[in-house]
Amino acid sequence: MGQHPLWHVCGAALFIFLAVIHRRTRSSGVFVVVLWNLTGVVLHELAHLLVGVVFRARPAGMSLVPHRDGNGWCLGSVSFRRITAVNAVPVALAPLGLAALACWFARHWFSWFKPSFPDTLALYGSVFILLYNALPSCRDLRVAFNWRSILLYSPLLAALAWYFTWPRVH
Repeated sequence: MGQHPLWHVCGAALFIFLAVIHRRTRSSGVFVVVLWNLTGVVLHELAHLLVGVVFRARPAGMSLVPHRDGNGWCLGSVSFRRITAVNAVPVALAPLGLAALACWFARHWFSWFKPSFPDTLALYGSVFILLYNALPSCRDLRVAFNWRSILLYSPLLAALAWYFTWPRVH
């Protein structure tokens, strides 16, 4: 028994529905925002933590307790004792790995679960959670794009761009 195309149409509709709800919860009270985002915040912060361990940034603490941050709320954070020009970019942009995980789920989901309508909806729900929490926060971007990291990584990016765009003679 294969997958029915209508299941994927329903899955896409679920993804859009969840995106609309996500957008609407932003103007809700903090309790609703925290409950709605809890799973994604945990995944986002775990991504920072795991990459921080791998890149020896020496994690100092992790908080999933929401607190006021300027005009908004900070739903979670991970602090590090050793952010350097080398590890700032991978640690700060670690949540982007959730997008890669979403692609991996989409590719392999039906080798783990039987093709069925509920499992198809579970796939789209999982992909939604991963993709919506893969975006780095403004604070993440400030950490990643500090002047030392820019000086370090710019020549590497320029070399990669040159390598992949330079015309090749066959």
